Amino acid sequence: MGQISIILIAGLLFLFSFEPLQTNINISDMQVVLWTIVLTGFPVLLTCFVTSYVARTFPADKEENLPKLYRLRRFMIVFECMSLAAYLCNIYLLNLPTLIDKHLAFFPMRHLRQIFALLPLLIGLICIRLAFYQVNRLQQGHYREVATLQFKFLLFPLLPMLAYLATIDAVYWLPYSVQMFILEHPYVLIGLILPVIASAYIFAPLFMQFLWKTEPLAVGSALKGKLDVLTKQSGIKYRDIVVWQTGSLLIANAAVAGTFPWNRRIFLTDALLEYFTDEEIETVVAHELGHIRYRHIPTYMLFSIFYLLSYLFFFVLVEEPLVAYFGASQILPTLCSLTFLIVYFVFIFRYLSRRCEHQADLYAAALTKKPEAFKNALMKLAVLNSVPKSIRRFFEMFNTHPSIHRRIDFINQWAEQNSAIQRYKNYLLEVKILIALLPIFGILALLLLR
Repeated sequence: MGQISIILIAGLLFLFSFEPLQTNINISDMQVVLWTIVLTGFPVLLTCFVTSYVARTFPADKEENLPKLYRLRRFMIVFECMSLAAYLCNIYLLNLPTLIDKHLAFFPMRHLRQIFALLPLLIGLICIRLAFYQVNRLQQGHYREVATLQFKFLLFPLLPMLAYLATIDAVYWLPYSVQMFILEHPYVLIGLILPVIASAYIFAPLFMQFLWKTEPLAVGSALKGKLDVLTKQSGIKYRDIVVWQTGSLLIANAAVAGTFPWNRRIFLTDALLEYFTDEEIETVVAHELGHIRYRHIPTYMLFSIFYLLSYLFFFVLVEEPLVAYFGASQILPTLCSLTFLIVYFVFIFRYLSRRCEHQADLYAAALTKKPEAFKNALMKLAVLNSVPKSIRRFFEMFNTHPSIHRRIDFINQWAEQNSAIQRYKNYLLEVKILIALLPIFGILALLLLR
C-alpha cells in the first residue's frame, strides 16, 4: 500500500552515524530552531510553487494533460533529495541531535530519543508528498486526511526501528558485565535484530489495523459469500477480510498481511468495494491469495534477514577498506551503507517484487478463470489511483509493481500458453537461490564475526 521512503531511511542512517563536530561557530538554541525551520521549509515552498504552477498550466480534468502530470511525479524524488540535503545541514552544521540530547535529557532512552531529531525530515517529506498528491488526483481529498495518510505511510517502516532502538536502550539497563558481552559480540546484536524483523512481518496486520481505520467485511453479503467460496477453492486459510476506510481519499487497493493463518488478514479499501464489480473484486482478492500461495511474505522476510548477513561481507570487503584508505570520516561510512541499502532494496528487492507480482497475477487469472475481469480491474486501479498505465523500463526499475500495460500483456501471454510465462506456476528461481544461500551466508557470517 505504500513504498518505504529511501530518503527517510537515509536520514536515519545519517542521524545515527552523527558525531558532534568541533567548530568555532557559536549558535544559540533559538538560532538552531529558526534555521531548522528555514532549511526544512525551503524545499517545501519550492515544491508547492512548482506543483501549483503545473496544476494551473495543465489542469487534471483534461485527459491530454494526464501524461504530463504523471511525468511530474517522477521528479518528487528530486525535491525529497533537497529535503534530505537540508536535513543534513540541520544535523552536521547546526548539530540538531546535540540540541535534542540537551533538552530531552530527562528521557532515559538515549537511542530512542534521537528519533525526535528526525522530525524536520519527516515533516518535510509529508509536505512534499502532500503537494504532489494534489496535482493529479481525480478527486481531491481533505488536506488533513492526506497529511495523515502520508504520515502513516512514513511511520509504518519506523515502527520496527523504534522497537529495535528500544531494545538497544534496554541493553544499557542490564548489569555492566552483560552490557559488555553484548556490545563486544556483534552476533548478539544481530540476534536482537532478527526478532524485530520477524515481528514486523508476523504482526503487520495489527500494525495496519492500529494505523488505519478498518472494519470486517459484512457477513452475509453476496460479495462475502463469493469470496468465501473463492478462498475455499484455493485452500488458503486466513483470519478475516477487513475493509480499510479511506474517507475522501478515493484509494482503490488491496493487500494481504500476516505470516501465519491465525493472524493473516486480507485488506480491501472502501473505494475498491464501491467502484469495482464483484467479479473484479474476486480477481483482486485472488491476486492477494497468490501472494499467500507462493509464500511471498516469508520470502520478503528472508530477504530482509539476508540483508543483514550480506552487509557483513560488504562491510569487510568494501566499506572497511575504503574508510581505511580515505581516512576517518563521518560521511563516508554512511554513504557506503546507504549505497548498499539502495542497491539491495531498490534494485534487487524491487526486481524480485515485480516478479512476485507477475506470479500473483497468474494465480489470480488461473484461480478465477476470469482474465478479462482481472484486466478490467487493473485498468480501474490505474484510473482511480492516478497511476500511469505505461512506464518506461528504466523508470519501472524503481517500482515494486510492473506497469499496468506490462501486467495485462503478461496475462495475455499466459492465455496464449506462452512457455516462458508458464514457469511462473513454480517457485521463482531467485527465491530458490535465496533459500539455498541463506544458511551458507549465515555460517560464513558466524565465522567472520568470531
